[in-house]
Amino acid sequence: MASAARREQPLEPEDELELIALARRGDRDAAAELLEAHELMIFRVCRRLLPPGEDVEAAVQDTMLRALKSLAGFSGQGSFGGWLAAIAVNLCRDRLRRRRLVPFVALETPDEETPGPLAVFPSGEPDPERVAMARQAVERMRREVGRLPRRQEEVFVLRFFVGLELEGIARALAVDVGTVKTHLHRAVGRVRAAVEEAKP
Repeated sequence: MASAARREQPLEPEDELELIALARRGDRDAAAELLEAHELMIFRVCRRLLPPGEDVEAAVQDTMLRALKSLAGFSGQGSFGGWLAAIAVNLCRDRLRRRRLVPFVALETPDEETPGPLAVFPSGEPDPERVAMARQAVERMRREVGRLPRRQEEVFVLRFFVGLELEGIARALAVDVGTVKTHLHRAVGRVRAAVEEAKP
């Protein structure tokens, strides 16, 4: 199901519900369409939570296999994407636990529209100085996110790189929204402070 060039393939809510129902009854084509629609999101979770050198493609495929095996367990409460994100997060945790690795996130410039810690820089035409500042900020961001406590890192990734709302993150991590807000506030504060240091 993995593809070299992933695209966003959003489904209408009613189409998604129909595909879920068909997939739960054993329709493989429906299951494939359903998972492919969320493949980019799964890839983002795995890429951000796994350390450099880890096989992200294998993690994406393993997440999809786990989802297929557990499809009957999807209650229909909350979004299907949030349910898949929870499976991907747990798979990444399992891989890190097995390998006893210190978590490190290889961050790049965020490709989502959601304002994140790098929004402290003014908009405008890029110039060499601004480009250098942005690169320095991304490097500081990369280092700081790699130092976050694990739960803060997960919340940060699900919010800014996967684009889940607070309620979706809470369901994905099996915590309450207040806990998500606390971890997100602390994570953003730490990362923003590191990025601010890159400003002249």
